[in-house]
Amino acid sequence: MEQKGMEADFVDRTLQILKDYNGPYGVTLLVNCLLGLIILPKEKDFNHISSPDGIDFYDLGIDEKCEIRSWGKIAGEDRTAARFLRCMRNSVAHIKIESLTHEGEIESLRFSDDSGFEAVFTIDRLKEMLFKLARYIH
Repeated sequence: MEQKGMEADFVDRTLQILKDYNGPYGVTLLVNCLLGLIILPKEKDFNHISSPDGIDFYDLGIDEKCEIRSWGKIAGEDRTAARFLRCMRNSVAHIKIESLTHEGEIESLRFSDDSGFEAVFTIDRLKEMLFKLARYIH
């Protein structure tokens, strides 16, 4: 079998984990997968994602008007899917994540960063976005 690069292999394994895991630590796993998927491409080769012809909100399967609550100080022309991923990376890397619960169960996660960016995802929407991001990166 042909050997894949570390990055492609990491994305393949992350997709498999997202598909197969149904245990009690699902939200923790989603945050770990998110961290890996938004840091690995940036550190290795983020150019195809952050270029003007790169990733779009449609590619991520998100509605920027629903999930993104505030762009904060980010200028209008920089309110792109690539910038969104940078804000999400900052949120996760700097532990600016808040769980929103209902009757003791985590229903959503709120992500924020120092620029004033804020996004809220239900767990299902976050998982869907991660699948789409992993497939796009791959």
